[in-house]
Amino acid sequence: MSAISLANKVVIVTGAGRGLGREYALQLAKYGARVVVNDLGTGVDGQGSSPLVANEVVELIRTRGGEAIANCADVASEEGGQALVQQALDEFGALDVVVNNAGIGYELPFGQTTLKDYEHLWRIHVGGHINVSRAAWTVMATQKHGKIIMTCSGAGLFGLRNLAAYSSAKGAIHGLMRTMAVEGADHGIRVNCVSPGGFTRMQEATLEPAFAAALKAAMPVELAAPGIVWLASDDCTLTGQNFSLWGGRIAKIAIGSGHGLTDRQLTPEKIAGQLDAVLTNDGYFEPGDGSIDVGYWFKEMGVMG
Repeated sequence: MSAISLANKVVIVTGAGRGLGREYALQLAKYGARVVVNDLGTGVDGQGSSPLVANEVVELIRTRGGEAIANCADVASEEGGQALVQQALDEFGALDVVVNNAGIGYELPFGQTTLKDYEHLWRIHVGGHINVSRAAWTVMATQKHGKIIMTCSGAGLFGLRNLAAYSSAKGAIHGLMRTMAVEGADHGIRVNCVSPGGFTRMQEATLEPAFAAALKAAMPVELAAPGIVWLASDDCTLTGQNFSLWGGRIAKIAIGSGHGLTDRQLTPEKIAGQLDAVLTNDGYFEPGDGSIDVGYWFKEMGVMG
């Protein structure tokens, strides 16, 4: 097993001042990356700001012999995303990897969640991913290489009580990642996603103390960071994938469908009467994109070609 190295790679990590992002930045630097530590320094709810948060991480990296600079741009704005990428280019002369991690969260039952709540979380989670990735895209497409790592969530894929706004934003990021991976292949850009777990201030603010202590022991942020280092390295040649990443476990998350029920004279009664066929995973197929999915099943169904 050869050693992983990120020597001379320039990596942006958003939301790198605390929690998972902080650990990502520290371990990326440990493996030789030059890291741009982005963090607005907000509270859990996205309010306020402080440059001290990003600066503290930068100082820690430097004391350990690594290279890092701080950035306090608001990635939820186009200007912030552009300024972040430009600073990486100005300071380090290159950009190889973007780790989109910045986000906030709060709990509300669906019935109490307003459109304004959705818009707030979408702007930060989805908007933050878009703004930084679009600014980096031109750079990476021109140089014909680059990696973008997105942050989804089990909540976005499988749902989670009292997190409707958060879940919808994270679910959107998964779909965004898949499309970016398809288009990025034309330019040498690889795009993947992680659905990470780690005990951070977001959990601490909402959980009962006893459960919080158990979760902290089971899901330390340090155990999520190795997956980010691997995805950022040349050893990872994958694109369009989403990985569950927590507690020392990394596993591919797959989305596809089984053979199901095919009947060109389909009726509601036939569906009800053959529900087992509809629900089975037999013949499971995982497509590379939406058009591949339709094309594959057209052929399987005998509808085309």
